[in-house]
Amino acid sequence: MKFFIDTADLDEIAEAKSWGCLAGVTTNPSLYARTGGKLADFEPHMLKIAELCEGLPVSAESTATTAEGMIEEGKRLAALAPNIVVKLPVCEAGLAACRALADAGVRVNMTLVFSAPQALLAANAGARYISPFVGRFDDIAEDGIEQLANVVTCVKNYDWTG
Repeated sequence: MKFFIDTADLDEIAEAKSWGCLAGVTTNPSLYARTGGKLADFEPHMLKIAELCEGLPVSAESTATTAEGMIEEGKRLAALAPNIVVKLPVCEAGLAACRALADAGVRVNMTLVFSAPQALLAANAGARYISPFVGRFDDIAEDGIEQLANVVTCVKNYDWTG
C-alpha cells in the first residue's frame, strides 16, 4: 500500500514528506482554492508542489470539461515537471482524454472512481493510477473497504500493472 496525501497545502505536504512514508500527492483546483490560491495561479503552484516532491508523483487535476480541453490542459500540466501526473475524472470525456494522453506518454490518474467497472474502464483507457473514492462508498451505505477490494480484484484480473 502506498500513502498519497490529498492536499494543495505546501506545509502539509512538507510535513507528510518528513515522515518518510509519502509516495505522492494528489490535488485539484478546489483543494488549491482552500489554501487561498486563485485558479490563475494553479499551474505555478503545481510546479512548487512538484519541486517539493521531486521524484514522487504529483497528480494535478484538469478543470476542462471536454476531451479536447483535458488533452490540451493535460499536456500543459505534464510539461511543468517530470513528476506531474494528470488527474482526470472517469467520464466519457475523461476516458477519451486518458487514452490520448497515455498514447502520448503522459501519465494519468483517473479519479471519481465509484465502482469496479469504472476502474476497469480507467485501466483500459491507459490510466497509470486509479483513485477510488472509498469514503463515498460509505456515504451511500456501501461498505467502502469491500468496494475497494472489488476494484483491486477487477484490475488484478485485468492484469493491469498501472
